[in-house]
Amino acid sequence: MTRSAVTKEDARRELVLGCATLVIAAGYYLLAIRIPSSDIADVIGAQGLPKTYAAMLAVLSIILIGRAALASRTAVAPAPPEPADVPPPTRRVGWRTFGMLMNGALYVALVPTLGYMVSIAGLIASTIYFQGGALNRRSMAVAVGGALLLWVLFVRILHIPHPAGIWSSLL
Repeated sequence: MTRSAVTKEDARRELVLGCATLVIAAGYYLLAIRIPSSDIADVIGAQGLPKTYAAMLAVLSIILIGRAALASRTAVAPAPPEPADVPPPTRRVGWRTFGMLMNGALYVALVPTLGYMVSIAGLIASTIYFQGGALNRRSMAVAVGGALLLWVLFVRILHIPHPAGIWSSLL
């Protein structure tokens, strides 16, 4: 959507979403600071990553609020939709939503057994599928590359242990 085609309704939705996610970020931060610190914790500590997530969400929320405020000044009134422009609701949306929910549940259930690398690659691949993408070589490369990148980030750089799963006993 180009900037000139932003409607007042779109700007209002973005503003509401930005405010809602800012409230969520604040609540998440308040929960994160209540995580007890440990004498054996590393430099980052148990609060480090949740606080970082909360801060990133807050920054993105503020950016969204700012964009919405600027867009509302140049927004145009929405044109009434023509009957041909409004697609009928499909059952596929409900299945995609259910599939995404099951993605997270399946990941949590399988990560102790399969390990972080295999589970996160599967999560990325299934997310691509449930968001309408095709499962082909490119999406598998993205899943494996994303899993490797996240493993390097969390295990090697941040020194956060991960579940190795059955692979540690096989190697």
